[in-house]
Amino acid sequence: KNQVEQSPQSLIILEGKNCTLQCNYTVSPFSNLRWYKQDNGKGPISLTIMTFSENTKSNGRYTATLDADTKQSSLHITAAQLSDSASYICVVSALCSPGT
Repeated sequence: KNQVEQSPQSLIILEGKNCTLQCNYTVSPFSNLRWYKQDNGKGPISLTIMTFSENTKSNGRYTATLDADTKQSSLHITAAQLSDSASYICVVSALCSPGT
């Protein structure tokens, strides 16, 4: 059964501090993992797209890491700002094989 779990479910941090969000998944075979930021009442914005071979990807103050062996990803936010107050979504895509 393919599952994706994020932690923590909610987080309160001080402005200027760093924080980390976790994503664990059981999706196999794995195609890619994406982190999205969704502001209240708006559509999600893509922060990163990572494939099996990528360990780290940065986008401004956001850095995503991926460990495909342990099926874990982290999203690190450096020097948090008020504008970072949002929902963060981890999406894992499965690699479709012929006949499935």
